[in-house]
This record gives sequence, structure tokens and C-alpha cells, in this order.
Amino acid sequence: MPTQLLRNAFALALTNALIARYNQVPSAAFVAREFNLRTIFSDSITQESARRWLKGLALPEFDKLLVLRSWLDLDLNLLGMPDIYLVEETDGQFKKEALVKQEDFIRETESIKQALQFLMSEVISLENKWGSKM
Repeated sequence: MPTQLLRNAFALALTNALIARYNQVPSAAFVAREFNLRTIFSDSITQESARRWLKGLALPEFDKLLVLRSWLDLDLNLLGMPDIYLVEETDGQFKKEALVKQEDFIRETESIKQALQFLMSEVISLENKWGSKM
């Protein structure tokens, strides 16, 4: 499929998915903001990027397609693209960047988990202390 046809097909699929979710085509600013709220393993996007996707002027990178698929239930197979779960990244760059972000996320959640465990031990301690006095 030639690139411009693919960009147009993607823009149409994105527009239809947005209409299905929001009953209208939101602004590029809205799309960028909502996308950025949902991205963990991908870089955030600008309003200009969202505008270019909506107008069929650009295609998102693989990691951004994953976010769109998750957020909007965007079926990329309808575009003639291979199933994203079957695509192997040949240069490994995406996987490396995703792993770094995943490690950061795990580190952050681990510190939250440790803080919660500490708080729970304090609660149990207080319950034991107050429970024995009642």
C-alpha cells in the first residue's frame, strides 16, 4: 500500500475511532492531551503531531500506535498493517527505549509499594496497640 494511501487510511480510522468514543472529532489539542495522559512507554506528542495524524499527513511510530490501539480500540489490521503483536522490531531501538521506560516505571512503583508496606505495618502496629487496650 503506497504511503499516502496508508496515511489517509490511518487518518480515517483514527477519525472514526474518535467519533465512536467521543461522538465527534475532537481538536488536535484534545487528542494530544488525551494521548499524553495514556502514554507510559512512549514519548508524549505535540498538538501538531495529532493534527498531522488527523489530516493524513503523517503516521505515528510503532510505540504510539500501541497507545492509540489501547486508548481507542483502533484496529490496525483494517489498515492493511500487520498485527502489532506479530511485528518484530528489527533495530531493537523501540524495545530498548520501552525497556528503559518500563524499568523507570517499575522503580517508581516499587518505592510506592515499599511506602505502602511501611504504612500497613504502622497501621497493624497501632491496631495491635489500641486493640489490646480496649
